[in-house]
Amino acid sequence: MKKRGQTILITALCLFMGSYAVAVAETSSASHSGLTFISKFEGGKLYRSGQIRVVELRGNYRQMGRQYGKLLKDDLTILYHDAIEEFYMQKQGFSPERLKTIATSIFNLYPQRYKEIIYGMAETSGLGVDKHILLNALEWFPKINHLSFDRCSGIAAWGAYTSGGPLVFGRNNDDDILFKTFARFMVVAVFNGDDGTIPTALINYIGVIYNATGMNGNGLFTELNAGPWMGFSLDRVSIFVTLFSFLQDYASLSEIDKAFNAVLPALSTIVNTADKDGACSYESSLSDTRRRGAERNGLLVATNHFVGSTWKISQVRDNVGSLTMKRRANLLKLGEKYKGQFSPATMMTVLDTPIDRGGATVDGTIYQVIAIPARLTLWIKVPGFQEWTEIELGPLFTND
Repeated sequence: MKKRGQTILITALCLFMGSYAVAVAETSSASHSGLTFISKFEGGKLYRSGQIRVVELRGNYRQMGRQYGKLLKDDLTILYHDAIEEFYMQKQGFSPERLKTIATSIFNLYPQRYKEIIYGMAETSGLGVDKHILLNALEWFPKINHLSFDRCSGIAAWGAYTSGGPLVFGRNNDDDILFKTFARFMVVAVFNGDDGTIPTALINYIGVIYNATGMNGNGLFTELNAGPWMGFSLDRVSIFVTLFSFLQDYASLSEIDKAFNAVLPALSTIVNTADKDGACSYESSLSDTRRRGAERNGLLVATNHFVGSTWKISQVRDNVGSLTMKRRANLLKLGEKYKGQFSPATMMTVLDTPIDRGGATVDGTIYQVIAIPARLTLWIKVPGFQEWTEIELGPLFTND
């Protein structure tokens, strides 16, 4: 009996030490990446950086979707109720049929692998496929047939503007002020696919699977600003979805440049891209895409109008609101003011400056991102909800 008791005790101690080792490993990993570990499911993990959710997903696309759906189940349920049922249906008067038509038209053009993410989410979240398709189109319901410009600002500084320090990119995601209602549901979703693609992090509302702002494991960063025209083509895959695949497939500015030459967007856009060595902007109409480099060596600024010299003047200025001009002018001035001083802290100062005080931040600034591609690091701020919080993506980028 004594020997049996010792065996039981030793087994219990081994189990405890094994659990302790796993917990220590998870805590160590989370601490190293500036994150707080929350939970795990089928190989995926949920963290928080302040109030920002961060999910680390791995496996095939259905598996990554299952992890996403389970780890964020409560938030997905709340956001669906608040956004789809309460806001769009009850307050805005959207009929279920109209919501379904818009959401399905977007989802149907998704590549199969991205559909698999949403199918996987539906298996574990408790919402089901139809509700996930609606939630995935969260931003689009007010915009189809009512697209507007004067949205978003981007500024990149490197070289002489950082005194040789790493490139720093600042991005304001601006939209209709109504989206502030959902801003507390921001997530950084890290997709580590097992299909040989580059690990990729997307910043978006929970349940939304496309790339408005993202960075991959090679430090390639992209963010999208609305272009200067109204209009939308439902016969093309959304550029937001295409940008997800770009980050998964290309490792540098030189590689992604060739990809942009082969794509026409579904709407007028300005896509700003950067890696550790520099930044550029792709100005796209519905019929053409043109690359624009930095207007000043080491400084790139883009808002919502085309400024490339090869565009006709009517394409540059017609239908362009005054706010995009003002925000661009303000950011160029701030770029010169802080030349040689740009760092994450300096970029925070720039992005924290409202438009009426010489900056670019407006009432409709929903969230803000600062990226350091060379360090695979982000800072995120959600005005009124979360102050600047740092997220190290490097430890989360692994598809082993």
